[in-house]
Amino acid sequence: MNLPVVIKMALSALICCASIHAQATTYSNVGTIGNGINSLGAPDTTSYGETFTSLGGVLQDFTFYANSGASGNVGLTIAAWDGSKAIGPALYTSSPIAYAGGIQTLGANGINLTLQANADYIAYLTVAGITNPISSVTMQGSTGDGGLAGNFVYLNSDGANPLGLDQAWSNFYVSNMTYTANITAAVPEPETYAMLLAGLGLLGFLARRNAKSA
Repeated sequence: MNLPVVIKMALSALICCASIHAQATTYSNVGTIGNGINSLGAPDTTSYGETFTSLGGVLQDFTFYANSGASGNVGLTIAAWDGSKAIGPALYTSSPIAYAGGIQTLGANGINLTLQANADYIAYLTVAGITNPISSVTMQGSTGDGGLAGNFVYLNSDGANPLGLDQAWSNFYVSNMTYTANITAAVPEPETYAMLLAGLGLLGFLARRNAKSA
């Protein structure tokens, strides 16, 4: 066995694993615009969301697009989806997002949420528990799912937190909300790095022993 070659291969594998975090994929249906979806916000239309099936990875950000409406605040929540409703507890909850009215993005960065492959989730804007909530906001709709299979759903819950209700969400004739999401490949667990380093140490020891024997 050519141990130096093996060591080089192991080092290459370690470098590859260490760089996985830099590999990001953007999922977006911007450009496949459908009709506007109205009206999100107080007093009764509590939540608008987009369901999606994860391919795995770490969700870094999720952004929706507003067309018009009354200014106020709204929150972004990520939760599991059981096929008819969002189920708690929330996997991510943003700080209040200020909406000034008119065309504006509504979303959050730095989410850093690990998603399980082939699992169903929902990202939704909500006024539940929000001070000075938005009202009568029209969101951009889309005819495409952006690469994450799913669809637009909404819940009229009179301001109640959707995660505290056993209530199915409703569909709409507009198939999707317009959104952009960035997902990076999952970073290897610390145990993976430890195993690789241990293997490198063993190979180095064997290489030195073989060199002395020669």
